[in-house]
Amino acid sequence: MSKFGESRKNGLAERRITPQQQKFLDNYVHKDLTQTASAREAGYKNANVSAVQLLNMPKLKERLEEMRMELESKFGVTVTKSVRDMQRLRDEAWAANNFSAAIKAEELRLKVTGLMVNRSHVTVENIDAMTREDIALKLQEFMDRAKDRMIDITPSEKTGNTTKVQ
Repeated sequence: MSKFGESRKNGLAERRITPQQQKFLDNYVHKDLTQTASAREAGYKNANVSAVQLLNMPKLKERLEEMRMELESKFGVTVTKSVRDMQRLRDEAWAANNFSAAIKAEELRLKVTGLMVNRSHVTVENIDAMTREDIALKLQEFMDRAKDRMIDITPSEKTGNTTKVQ
């Protein structure tokens, strides 16, 4: 059986990947970029579509898995081990009443597993032309909008239930 990157005999399709495809994988694995950002950085014009297509190609899937295994063997790091360690750290911090560290460990654990995604929304306002009252109103509007999205998860002393912030 031929090794990865070598051409197969008997006229079968070659298993080589292009330098651009390898750059995409390098960006994705080593630079901690999203799949779209990795494709854009590698020079693909339609980065969203290209990234999905690239990650669905069997030869790239195989190379990606190879690269991950190389990292695991080199650094001894796996997603499973990292998630397990973060859970242990969370539990130890919680037991020590270090709640901020426990929350941070849980946040990182959720991010690693993909259950929590950072999202941001940027609003551009030209405050140079705004009065102090306009700025105060705009800030209040932002706070009101954010308040509607927040949930107070602090258990009430009477019932132990959580309530929505009002």
